[in-house]
Amino acid sequence: MDREDRRIAERHGLEKEVVYEPSASLEQIQRKHYGKMLNISNGGFCLKTETPLTRSQIIQVQMPLPEIKSSLPTLAEVCWVVDQANLGGYTAGLRYLI
Repeated sequence: MDREDRRIAERHGLEKEVVYEPSASLEQIQRKHYGKMLNISNGGFCLKTETPLTRSQIIQVQMPLPEIKSSLPTLAEVCWVVDQANLGGYTAGLRYLI
């Protein structure tokens, strides 16, 4: 079964810049990373980033709220990652935790 077959929620194209950071980093200083949200659904979203993520990793994401020009912090779990380093980054599927 491929990734397309496992989707239960309809995806909506939404290309927005997002800020994220690992929620449980061993480093003293939390580092902010930037990526681009490619699509979104009720259960999660797809993120393109230059920074590698790992499956099951928990990250804190500032979800953009364009209607009010603000963002909402949320936690998400990395469900899958595709290495596209030859195209300038990685694509990851994330599932909302809260």
